[in-house]
Amino acid sequence: MLMMLFTSIAGSLCAQTDNKEDKTFEVPSDIVMNRRFYIKLDKGNQLRIELTDITDLQKIDNIDSLLRIFIKDVTPLKDSFSDLLTTKRLDYVSDTMGRKKIRLQQFQPNGAAFLVDKGELASLKTGQDTINIIGMISNSPKPQEKISRTHARYYHLTFYLNNMSEIMDYMNGTLDQKIATIQSNVNTKWPLILGSGSHYLQKDKSISADRSRGFTSIGTGDRIEGYISVNVQNYKKYFVPSFSVGAKLTLSNRDKTYKWEPGLFWEPHFLFATDAEGKLHTYRNDFLTLTYGQGGIKDHDPTKDFSFSTVFSLGYLIHREGDLMEKNTFRLGAGALKWSKTTIEPSMYFDNFFKGVTPGIRVSQRF
Repeated sequence: MLMMLFTSIAGSLCAQTDNKEDKTFEVPSDIVMNRRFYIKLDKGNQLRIELTDITDLQKIDNIDSLLRIFIKDVTPLKDSFSDLLTTKRLDYVSDTMGRKKIRLQQFQPNGAAFLVDKGELASLKTGQDTINIIGMISNSPKPQEKISRTHARYYHLTFYLNNMSEIMDYMNGTLDQKIATIQSNVNTKWPLILGSGSHYLQKDKSISADRSRGFTSIGTGDRIEGYISVNVQNYKKYFVPSFSVGAKLTLSNRDKTYKWEPGLFWEPHFLFATDAEGKLHTYRNDFLTLTYGQGGIKDHDPTKDFSFSTVFSLGYLIHREGDLMEKNTFRLGAGALKWSKTTIEPSMYFDNFFKGVTPGIRVSQRF
C-alpha cells in the first residue's frame, strides 16, 4: 500500500467499447470535439452540432447543400423507413475522398402505445428517430482552439426527429441562418437557462449550449481554478487539523491526453498543547505549499484524473506559534491515493536539512 501511495500507481481505468462496427460510424476516439451547440426546431425536434474547432462552422454554413447530398445518398433506403412505429437510427459518415458509409438500425418498441382520437384507436410511436451525419473537413481553416495539428478535423450533426422524413422540412434556409447567427454571435452573452446548467444565445434563444460559447467540458482548454480542502495529519505525537486555500493551474497538450498541474496554497496547521500551568492552547503554524502533478487524461477531459506519473508537494513554515514546530520546517509529500474528492498522501516534516524528520500520513477532503 505504501509503495502504491508513493509512486501514485493507483488509478482508475476508463471503460472502452471494442465494438468495431460502432467505431466505424463514430468520430474517432482520439479526436477532441471542442464545441457543441443545440438548435431547437419545431414539433419538439432538435439539431446538435459538434465541431473540432469553431472555425469549422465555415464548412457547414451551407447546411442545406449537405442535406441535399445526404438525401440523395439515402433515397435507395426509403423502403426501409416504411415502418412508422419503429425507432430508427441512421448513421452517415463521409471522408475527404467523397466515400460514404451508411448504417440503418431499427428498434422495436418495448410494448404497444395507442392514441384514441374521436373514438378511433391508432398505434402511437413514442420515440424519436436519430440521424447522425459525420464528415471530415478538407482544407480546414487555421484553428482557434488548442487542438492537434496532425489529426483530421470533423463535424458531427445529430438530428432528433419525430419522424426521419421531417428532415426535409428544414432544407429551406432556416438552418443556414441559425449557423450564421452562431458564427456572428458566438462570443457575445450566453445567459444561464434557469433550472439547468445550460446556456442560451441571447441573440436567439432557440440556440443553446452546455457551456458558454459552446465549449465542451473537454474543449475549454487550459484553466486556473480555486481550491479549498480540509486536512488532517500527524506531526510527532500531535493530531493536526488544517485547511488549504489556493489555486491550481491545469495545462494540457493539444490532444488532451496528458496534463500538468502546478498549484500554490496557504495552509494553516492547528496544534493543541497544554502550557506549564496545564491550560490548553491552540497554536497556528502556517505553511506556504507548492504542489505539482502530471499524468494522463481520461476521455480527453482535463477535469478528469486518469493516473498521475508524478505527484508531490513541498511546504515551508512561514508563520510559527509556540515551540511545537522547529524553525525553518518543511513538509514534503510524494504520491497520492485518490477516491472521489478524498486524497491520502504520505508526507514528511523535516528541518535542518533532514536532521529532524517526522513521517506522517495526510488525509484531505476537497470541496
